Amino acid sequence: MAEQPPENHNQNQNNVKSYNQFNYVDQLTLECLMNKDQYSLHMKKPTTSKKINNSDRKFYKKRIYDLTKQLLNNQPTEKMFPDVVFSFESYIKACIDYFKVLDKSDILQQDYQDIPGEESFPAELNTDHISTPQDADQLMLRSIKIQEPNALEKLVKRTSTKLKKPMILPREKDINLKDPNLKNKGIRKKNNINNKYEDEKK
Repeated sequence: MAEQPPENHNQNQNNVKSYNQFNYVDQLTLECLMNKDQYSLHMKKPTTSKKINNSDRKFYKKRIYDLTKQLLNNQPTEKMFPDVVFSFESYIKACIDYFKVLDKSDILQQDYQDIPGEESFPAELNTDHISTPQDADQLMLRSIKIQEPNALEKLVKRTSTKLKKPMILPREKDINLKDPNLKNKGIRKKNNINNKYEDEKK
């Protein structure tokens, strides 16, 4: 197979991106504008995608690791198909978005660690004196007694001024997703290798 010049390589990569975007637009168009019955029939058509064979996965495992290292270090070979590069970039973008959401949720949850999770309610209500539905209503509803003012109080007009409480506006919390502590967060430690980032934490 002849090697592709860099210009053709970039052109093929752009063609793959535009093709995948076009497929996404077509899929949204079908979901929104097509009849539900026809859309269900359209989705029932057999797809040509095949599941990855476990034996192939084990066989190409080391080569996949090596290729991943090359792509992470921006060292793609000229013989590499453009769909491999595009799929890898999509995978990296999905991983970065996932890590950002995970770190952001963990940082926000730290503010609510001291808040109790469940409110304490009495385990049982005293229902011994309930004999009629009216008694049950009285137990559930609070009774309000309205006192009638006397003659002098009716002549006096009272005006009450309430102090306006200052409005508390919500503030957006500054979250540093570039914190060095988040760089190696969640990485599993191997027993046979001394990881440098574990020694730095100690």
